[in-house]
Amino acid sequence: MNRRSLEREAVLAAEYVLAEADIAPGDRVPIFDVIENRGIWLSFEPGLDRLLGVYQRIGDVTGIAINTARPLTLQRFTAAHELGHHEMGHESHFDSEATISESVLDRKEIQAQTFAASLLMSELAIETRLVHRGHSPDRPNLSATDVYLISAELGVSYLAAVTQLRILQKISFAQAQEFARESPLGLKQMLLGGRRPSNPRASVMQLTLADNQREIGLDIDDELDIALPEMPASGYEWSLPSGIDDTFTLANDRSESTHDGASETLFGETQNRHVTLQARAPGRTRLDFRPVQLAGELENAAPFTIHAITRTTPVPELGRGISIHQHDQLLETANA
Repeated sequence: MNRRSLEREAVLAAEYVLAEADIAPGDRVPIFDVIENRGIWLSFEPGLDRLLGVYQRIGDVTGIAINTARPLTLQRFTAAHELGHHEMGHESHFDSEATISESVLDRKEIQAQTFAASLLMSELAIETRLVHRGHSPDRPNLSATDVYLISAELGVSYLAAVTQLRILQKISFAQAQEFARESPLGLKQMLLGGRRPSNPRASVMQLTLADNQREIGLDIDDELDIALPEMPASGYEWSLPSGIDDTFTLANDRSESTHDGASETLFGETQNRHVTLQARAPGRTRLDFRPVQLAGELENAAPFTIHAITRTTPVPELGRGISIHQHDQLLETANA
């Protein structure tokens, strides 16, 4: 079987898993949940040395171990890679950075790598995110910041997104080389108005009014930078969501002018208010930003609403071992 056939087989396998998991195109894939729901033992190990992950098949029992000493985006991709070995019917594999790379020639690694990219960044998911951001799905005119935001929303590394966009022919080889020279941390700081994110390894997402009523997947420490148009001179502003302290922290609240000369002359200066929230606890949170004027809340004015789903990696309290969910299930079985 040639490489193209191997890759096609892996793409189809990823599409099957996405369909079974009922994950909407463009949503962040909860990869650890997917693995557990497929009856695979999931373990988190900080001491795997140079290994990124392990897939083991012993008879009818299968398990995946992830190196938690690596960034979360790499953990997620590694988990998808190991799931690829499982879905493609491979035997046990021990994967290092050398094996989880685009240049590998091993048949099984090609399939696992293609499966992982197609699961976390399917062509439909990429095109959904492109259209949402106002780009043509076939010939998008992307900047490094656009690529970073796609990677953040899908929960993958910036370089993984660059590679997948090139494979899907959304960007050229030259563009991929140019984007790869950008610093992901530098792009995050640019999105945050020059501020360094509280956790440099966490993702930064930027939302606008076009994201109203959207469901957003987050990990702990991820930051949401929400741009809201205001006209302070006329008293038109936004109120912050109430009760966010339980699940989010207000990381920053800044304003920047839109430099719209016409609106400044007629109505006063128009600006974008950037409210940055950092996810602090797992759970589902409804974030309602309400338009207000000096006299109070505007009647019949619709709020800007985000439905945030924050997940935490199911690492047990000891910092290593099987998923806390599976651990609890074992205890329930033993006590039954």
